[in-house]
Amino acid sequence: MSLDDLRDQILSNFNEERVKVNQRLLIDKILARYSSEFVVYRELMQNSDDAKSSSIQIVFKTENNKVTRILFKNNGFDFRLEDWNRLKTIAEGNPDEQKIGAFGVGFYSLFSFCENPFVSSGGQGMAFYWRDNQLYTKQGPIEDIDKDWTTFLMDTRVPIELPEVEEFARFLANSLVFTVNLQEITVYFNDTMRMQLSKKMQEPKLMVIKSEYDVFSPQKLFHLTSIDVRDVQLSVKYQAEESSMFFRIASGNLDVTVSDTFSVEMERIVKKKPPNRTIIQMIFTGFDEHNLSRDLRKNISPVFNDLIRYPEQGRLYIGFPTHQTTGCCSHLAARVIPTMERESIDLANKILFKYNSEMLCLAGTLCRILYEDEMDQIKQLFNERIRTITKKEDIKSIRELFEKRAAHALTHFTFNQSTPNEQVSKISESQFFNCLKEKLSILSTNGVLPISDVRMPNSEMVDFIKIIPLVPEIILKQCNSFFKKAKNTMKLIIELTYQDVLYELKNRTFSEDELVKLLKWWISYRTNDSKFIKNKNKPIENKNKKKSLSFITVDPTVEFMKFARIDDRPLNTFRYFLNPGIIPPDVEIPDEVLPYTITKNFESQDLKKWFRWSELTLVDWAKFIINKPDLENDPTFAKKVHQILARNLNNTSKDNKEIIRQLFVQKKCIPTISGMKIPNEAYFENVNLFPDLPKIDFEKPLSVRNLMELFGVRKVVELGIIFDRLNDQGDWDHMQLIKYLVSMHDDLKEEEIKILKDKPIWPKEDLTESISNDNNSNEFEKKKQIQRFITRDLYTPKALHREFGLPVISLKGRWSHNTQEGKFLISLGLQEYPELKKILELASPPTDFKIRSEALKYFIDNFEEKYSKDYNPDKVNIAFLPCSDPSIYAKPSECFINPECNLMNFQVIYQDLRFQVEKLGVSRNPDREKLLSRLTQDPPKDENNAKKIFEYLASQQTCFIKSDWEMLSNFKFIPTKSETQPLASPCSCFLTCHDEMLKDFFLYINFGEIANKFLLNCGVKEVPSSIDYAKLLVKSSCKLWNLFGNNVERYLSILKKIAFDLGSEYFSTIDKLKLVAVMENASILVAVKKKRLSNSDVSADNEFNHYCLASAKDIFINDNIIYQQIFNPLTAPEDSLLESLYRKLGCRSLNEVVKETSTPKGIIRETEKSQQLQELIVERSSLFYHNYSQEKIEKDEEWVKNLKVREIDYVETSYTLDDTNRTKNNNTSILQDEMNLGTLFITSNSKLLEISQHLTKCIYKIHDLKDFSYIYLLLSASLLDLKELGYPVDRLLKRPKLQHIVDQMVDNQQDIGITRTSSLQEMQQSFEGYCNVVELESQKTFITFETTQILRNSLQNAINTFYSNSDNIVHCKSNVINNQANISINNVVNNDMDIDDENQMDYCNIIPDHLLYSVRTSQEIKLYLPKGFDQSEFLSQTNTASLNRFINMLKDLADVFRLPPGSIHVFYDNKSNTIAFNRDKILFFNLRFYLGLHGEECKIKPTINAMTYWFMMFCHELSHNFIEQHNFEHEYYSLAFAEIYMLNLLRTLRRREIF
Repeated sequence: MSLDDLRDQILSNFNEERVKVNQRLLIDKILARYSSEFVVYRELMQNSDDAKSSSIQIVFKTENNKVTRILFKNNGFDFRLEDWNRLKTIAEGNPDEQKIGAFGVGFYSLFSFCENPFVSSGGQGMAFYWRDNQLYTKQGPIEDIDKDWTTFLMDTRVPIELPEVEEFARFLANSLVFTVNLQEITVYFNDTMRMQLSKKMQEPKLMVIKSEYDVFSPQKLFHLTSIDVRDVQLSVKYQAEESSMFFRIASGNLDVTVSDTFSVEMERIVKKKPPNRTIIQMIFTGFDEHNLSRDLRKNISPVFNDLIRYPEQGRLYIGFPTHQTTGCCSHLAARVIPTMERESIDLANKILFKYNSEMLCLAGTLCRILYEDEMDQIKQLFNERIRTITKKEDIKSIRELFEKRAAHALTHFTFNQSTPNEQVSKISESQFFNCLKEKLSILSTNGVLPISDVRMPNSEMVDFIKIIPLVPEIILKQCNSFFKKAKNTMKLIIELTYQDVLYELKNRTFSEDELVKLLKWWISYRTNDSKFIKNKNKPIENKNKKKSLSFITVDPTVEFMKFARIDDRPLNTFRYFLNPGIIPPDVEIPDEVLPYTITKNFESQDLKKWFRWSELTLVDWAKFIINKPDLENDPTFAKKVHQILARNLNNTSKDNKEIIRQLFVQKKCIPTISGMKIPNEAYFENVNLFPDLPKIDFEKPLSVRNLMELFGVRKVVELGIIFDRLNDQGDWDHMQLIKYLVSMHDDLKEEEIKILKDKPIWPKEDLTESISNDNNSNEFEKKKQIQRFITRDLYTPKALHREFGLPVISLKGRWSHNTQEGKFLISLGLQEYPELKKILELASPPTDFKIRSEALKYFIDNFEEKYSKDYNPDKVNIAFLPCSDPSIYAKPSECFINPECNLMNFQVIYQDLRFQVEKLGVSRNPDREKLLSRLTQDPPKDENNAKKIFEYLASQQTCFIKSDWEMLSNFKFIPTKSETQPLASPCSCFLTCHDEMLKDFFLYINFGEIANKFLLNCGVKEVPSSIDYAKLLVKSSCKLWNLFGNNVERYLSILKKIAFDLGSEYFSTIDKLKLVAVMENASILVAVKKKRLSNSDVSADNEFNHYCLASAKDIFINDNIIYQQIFNPLTAPEDSLLESLYRKLGCRSLNEVVKETSTPKGIIRETEKSQQLQELIVERSSLFYHNYSQEKIEKDEEWVKNLKVREIDYVETSYTLDDTNRTKNNNTSILQDEMNLGTLFITSNSKLLEISQHLTKCIYKIHDLKDFSYIYLLLSASLLDLKELGYPVDRLLKRPKLQHIVDQMVDNQQDIGITRTSSLQEMQQSFEGYCNVVELESQKTFITFETTQILRNSLQNAINTFYSNSDNIVHCKSNVINNQANISINNVVNNDMDIDDENQMDYCNIIPDHLLYSVRTSQEIKLYLPKGFDQSEFLSQTNTASLNRFINMLKDLADVFRLPPGSIHVFYDNKSNTIAFNRDKILFFNLRFYLGLHGEECKIKPTINAMTYWFMMFCHELSHNFIEQHNFEHEYYSLAFAEIYMLNLLRTLRRREIF
């Protein structure tokens, strides 16, 4: 046989035994899970907070300095019935989904040190005591003088130590933070107050959640709908000192959406359904609060050490702090599901993991929103402060302040591994980064930016990176762990890269120190970056070709050298570095040489290898120094140059020596005793032929001798003077002179050369000469007087010079500047091309047009080579550039390239030149100053021209600054069609008109999409704002009203626009507040007044609304329809948005200003109608408060339950509105007496609608038609209808959660024979809906109030019979069983039943299991007998038939309650009074009483009497599942069972043909 068969065999053939529970051991083992210190106080404080306590007192009573008694008191609401019941139940938990308790074992933590706790609350007390290992309670009313407090009395099992004060205070402070209602905790040692903690909270401020956030949890269980933040101050009086700390609590409001399957599964686990809404809260110290608490730290109590977690991790609060950390520096409070010991979150169970992890996800979302909000504030403040401060010291201090604040925020929301469960931080951190697509914001050196735009600093690069946003040192140091994770794990941020360096180089010029650091980094980077070196020469394939024929070599060095600069010079413009061993650093060097102050920091091999610079050679330096004027003017300077050259001449190649010689041979650079001479004019120091010879002058002539020889310093004196003829202006051949001078050129002295340059000895060509030459006429040449010129005044004989009309030297033969003669003439100053000024004059009027064109072309073509060095466009005063207008020439600064600027009358360059003149300094467009000046001085006069100008300005709007827009906003430059106002300012114009009727009130413009963009920036609005509408109403309300005519809605739509923004920051400026003040007194609001078409007709159809304009002080908010009908004043339109506007402008509430006084008239009497109504109100009272917050309640449920209902003739009511009085006779009114107890007065004509209105006015502080309708529905609908509508009837009416109410089913009224009574008819007519008839879908029958009432009466009779029979049974003595089983009620008990009167009510005492044993099973029902009873007597054939009938009836009744047969047992006991009892939810019924009461009458079939009797026994015993004692609560449950299941009983009676 299989194990399954063996198990079935055991279950079928052997007796069962109940599993016994040792309650003491069970509680001890449960408490072992509650191992944390102070767990008792944690549980009691949680219960106090759930009870809405604001204050707690904890009193330790001591003897011999040991605690012997502890009192825990709270001022919350009194224990309710379910609270007392729950107190006696282990492991059921609090079913309220908004409460923390889930496992139902918290209260039993008291038994950790207390043996017999006692609880008092609301005049009731409950004592706990042990009997062996079983726990019992007794409860009853007490005379409690301290009724305002709920008290837990705990006498310690043995004296215990007093709690360590500081540690206990720290625990209480931690516990107080996230409580909802608790505000104060006071601790006494005997009668001495040892500490007091209090909590103050400011009103919450709503935080805006940007639409970019994903406010849903990953699986959509939770939806973050709103966030509010409040500031909290926690104070403690402790050890004669008072200390406070400050922090903030951010509350995220969550909507909860779960599937039915998930809800059922979760309820199975935690015994409560998931809530519809819940809250998560973060407690954190903002930067200001942290600094404030830190500044006060010298006075701050150590009690707050656990709360001030920064920079340590916060803890998870599940009502109170747990051992679980959050991973970040903030505490988290959430209604997550904890483990049973409440010390951690439950992430083990699959269902609870889903629920808890989803909530942790939104904790991450809340953290991200709080962090980004802090970053937004820092960003705004940072930009404002940095922009307005100029001092470097102030900027540095401001930066440090913001960096500390940002570091504080980032540290707060940096997630580290949480303990003990690391999943908590992982889940929250994941959602923290995933809830927003935008990257995390951090404060960089350039302000707040996405983290991906910021770089981690590099120690080698930090000294020269200024533009690239870096992580500030303060933030990096304080948030080091975050950035390690962000960089290495999350890949959110990277270190500075080569591309960042390039960006820095492209955008600024480095200082010398920065450049040194840069170059050192570059060498290190190139040396260490193997990847860089590996890819250095990697070819990039040209993908534009199918087969690449060429490759592009990427050389980062070239790019680096291009963008790295010294001052404004790129490094690639430097070619050399200085070797101080050759050329000392203190002499002038070429611009192409890197400054020695830089290169001295580097090895020469590094400069060559990594930067491709060469060492400056002697010859290169000579080429440079030769051009220095001091070389010819300053002997000291020249001597130093010659010494440097001479010192290194021996190490110079022959070619380089020649180069140096050529450089110096014609320079007046030789210091002589006669001054500075060119080398061939100077003589060595040993040439003494004449005393006045210019001999060289050096301190050590030998040191420079080799150099002087190289330069050609003369060693001998030449003879002859060759230039005598130069002084004669006679006829001589200048061509021969040129050839001679060229031959003697090397021997010519400087003075001789100068004479040649300054002497007018050179003729020029002219036109007549050219013509004569062409005609071979010699006579003309002979007759002509030759005019001679200085060389520098003549130009080389080129055709271009002739075309320009320039004076050209006259030479015979072909000209070439490469001949010796050409070079010589050029060296004398013959000009090879026109100088800058001359060429510009040739290119400008009044020069001939052809010459102008050619000169301009020549200038442009040769600009870079010949003119760019001396050209400065800002200093050019010659208008040489032709404009689009051929008659106009302009300077470079007076014309522009873009032809569109001509729209504003700016000169535009001739279009053929637009691609060539930018290098000449011509701008594409005028700058902002010129544009603004032209627009304001010459605004457009017509719309067509304006459209073009505005479109052009739209293309230039990026160049404008904020002050430009502000100036344009109020400047009138927009043309309009108005004759009175031809020009308008942008701030008075609008683009879009949504209402044609408002065109006359607002100035609308439209210059096209492009132009409108410019105008929008200038201040033009898309549409009128609410402020514009408000100004319109104040100025022209009557005109607008008349314009709209009967269309009131159009006027109201304007008011709604204003209402939407009124009260926001939009109306917060001083000018706008003044506007609101004017609106309060102006007749701008629409008022409604009821009027009749006919005075004689008072019906509603005869009324109509009359609308007019009035001021706020003359209009009332129509929040009371009765008052409106009585006084018919001017009222506001019934629209919530408009009513809000009217209230803000000063409209009064009718409900608040009308004074009402009522007087009942006639005899005050209690009638059947008033009694029924009072019962109805009491029954439904709990529903009145469903979904209403405490702030909206005026009268509580207790007041409603104490409300009396009385009938009178009529009610006379007086109403007063300002100076107007009205009196009216009403049918209904509620009046209160001196004790604040209410009485509802009704008349025979009172309707439920009137009653609902008066109840609404009393119950709710603020009410409207919705509230009236709600009360009316609750009074008029049946409970079944309300339940089908979704109202929690069972819970709110404190009904037990029994089985689902069965469908109503009963035979038609003719079979049942039920007739309506006149009283019921009257009640139904009086209160319509209270006795609603429900039509059953299954059949055309009706369950009415009458049938229900008849069954109630029948059941009540059965109850009366039950109690009376039980009494009779107790007092009668007769034999229960005779051999004939013919037993009547008169002889139920005999002398065998001798029972004391004290035990007469023990008819349901539980018989212990060890006194009964199972003898057999019949029809699935087990049979039991007392120990020692003879089975043969019980199981005799005589009793078998009655036993079977009894079992059949019990099974029918079990079916009524939907109970399985196994939950019913039958026993026979003739020694006790027990009729039935409930043991462990198994119902036992005594056959003895069935035989004595109903055995005879049920021989044929069960009777109604028997069925109702045992039906009520079922109800009675089932109620013991909830209440053990026999009290009013038990009676309530019994009657509730009877009411709920009586329809099932009717169905069973009908099926068995009993009824």
